[in-house]
Amino acid sequence: MRCFVGLIFVLTLALVACSETAGTGGTGGEAGTGGGVGVGGTAGTAGSPIVLCEQTSDRCKNAPIDPHEPCCEQPVPDQENACDGTESTQNPAICTPTGNAVTHRLTVMELEGDCNVGYDLDTCQGRSCVPTGLTQEDGLSGVDNAFAGIGPVIAGVGGDLRGFNQALSDSLCGRRDGVERGDCLLETPPHEIRFVVDANASEDCVNVTVLAGDEASAHILNLSDDGCASGTLGTIPITIRGEEGSLENTVVRMTVSPAGFSHGLLGAVMDEYTAIIARESLGVTAAVDWPVLDIDASIPPVRDASAACNGLSVTLRIGGIAE
Repeated sequence: MRCFVGLIFVLTLALVACSETAGTGGTGGEAGTGGGVGVGGTAGTAGSPIVLCEQTSDRCKNAPIDPHEPCCEQPVPDQENACDGTESTQNPAICTPTGNAVTHRLTVMELEGDCNVGYDLDTCQGRSCVPTGLTQEDGLSGVDNAFAGIGPVIAGVGGDLRGFNQALSDSLCGRRDGVERGDCLLETPPHEIRFVVDANASEDCVNVTVLAGDEASAHILNLSDDGCASGTLGTIPITIRGEEGSLENTVVRMTVSPAGFSHGLLGAVMDEYTAIIARESLGVTAAVDWPVLDIDASIPPVRDASAACNGLSVTLRIGGIAE
C-alpha cells in the first residue's frame, strides 16, 4: 500500500513540474507562462515582449546645404512633375511588356536636405530600433531621412552636407580614359546607373530594370495617368569617393517620359559600411560623434525597438535622360 501511495505522489510531482514549465498558449493565441507565443496571442509573462515601434513626439531639424559644383554636365528633362506624393508604392504583380523599352541614364543624385521629405521606410512614427550617435527623431508622418537630420550638427562644427552631394556628383561624372572632367576630386571611372523603362499605359504599370555596376534587377512599378512611376526598386549599388556601397529597401516616385525621368524622390537605407563612407565624404569625421544609425538595414527590414540600429535612412533627389 505504501508503494502505491508513493507512486501516486511521484506522478503528482511530475504533473506539477510539467504544468509549471510548459506554456498553455495554443491555436487560440493565449501565451503560456513560460514566455511562449500562441498563434495570434501575446508574449508570456516570463518572456520580454518585442516592442516593434516606440512612439516619439520629437521631430528632426534641418540646416541649409551649400550648393556643390558638378564636374560634368548633368542634364535632366525639363518637364512637369507628374507625382503628387499620394501614388502607391506597392508594386503591381504583373505588367505586360510592350517591347518599347527606353534606357534612361541617371545623371543627378543628391541629398534631399529636408528631413521631413521622403518615406516612412520602417512604418513607424518613432523608433523601430535603438539609434546611435547624433541621430535625430523621424520627420513628419514618420519620414525616415536621418542623413539630412545630421545637418544641424555638421553646421555646429563649421560644415554642412555639401560634401556628400559633391561626392555623389563626382561619382556619376568620373573621368573617362584619363581625361579630366572639371574639378572631379578622384580619378575614377563614372559610376553608371541606368533604368530600362518599358511603360504600359493601358495597364497603368511600367517594367523597370535597374542596371548598376555588374548587377541587373527587374521590377514592376505603378504608372499614373500623368506619368508618375512609383514603387520599390530593391537594392541599388552606388559608389562614393571610389568606395562601393549600396542603397537597400529603396522606394521611389519619379516622372517618366520618352525624354527621361525627373522629380525623382528615392528613399533608401544605407547599411553600416555605406553609411560610414557617406559620412566620411563630409570631411568632419574627427569633430563629431560617429556613427549615426537610425534604422534596420535587413532585407526585408525588421522592427524591434529594443535592438540596435544597423542602417542609416536617406532621401535622394534623382533625375536622368533617355539614351
